[in-house]
Amino acid sequence: MSTRDRATDRTSTRRASRLHAREAQRQREKQGKWKRYAVWSVIAVIVVVVAAIVLVTTNQGGAGRFVQIQGQTHIDKGVAHAPYNSAPPTSGPHWNIGGEAPVAWGFYKEPIPNEAQIHNLEHGGVMIQYNCRDCPDLAEQLENFATRYAADNKLPLYPGSSKLIVAPYYDMQTRIALTAWGRIDTLDTFDEDRIKRFVDERRDKGPEKAP
Repeated sequence: MSTRDRATDRTSTRRASRLHAREAQRQREKQGKWKRYAVWSVIAVIVVVVAAIVLVTTNQGGAGRFVQIQGQTHIDKGVAHAPYNSAPPTSGPHWNIGGEAPVAWGFYKEPIPNEAQIHNLEHGGVMIQYNCRDCPDLAEQLENFATRYAADNKLPLYPGSSKLIVAPYYDMQTRIALTAWGRIDTLDTFDEDRIKRFVDERRDKGPEKAP
């Protein structure tokens, strides 16, 4: 082999070596990129799973029981809507009418329409409702509790707002029902500790911040 041929062969070998090295580097970079994608994908999945667990735990733990949220759409009076998934309701389509929905916090002797009380729940209110027409003692117990509770537990942002309503409600299976946004508890007898726990945990927890 001549000197020129040997030089050409060495040049070809070096070129092939450089090409091989560049290709190997590209493969390493490509593999590293896919590994990073895989790691970030796993992290994203873990974050989603943890968030879901926290959400479920938050919704399903504590006083009362979670009721699937049906949205918070404002509708006009008389507009048909899907039936509520609890009685009394805890979320869903409702009215937005000055002086009518939400209603003023306090005590009522007549039932409050579903579409009105949901707006109170949206503002973080708790409804304490009873299913009897001739039960002044029970109504008085509930009203006394609400009065004491509001006086002893003023809301820092809304000190003049109790965010509690006591009213009759005749379309339910139990004697007493406590409702908040996405939450319900039902009782057959007056249980102040249980009622207080529900109010402690659920008052001022609605999706819309308002007095």
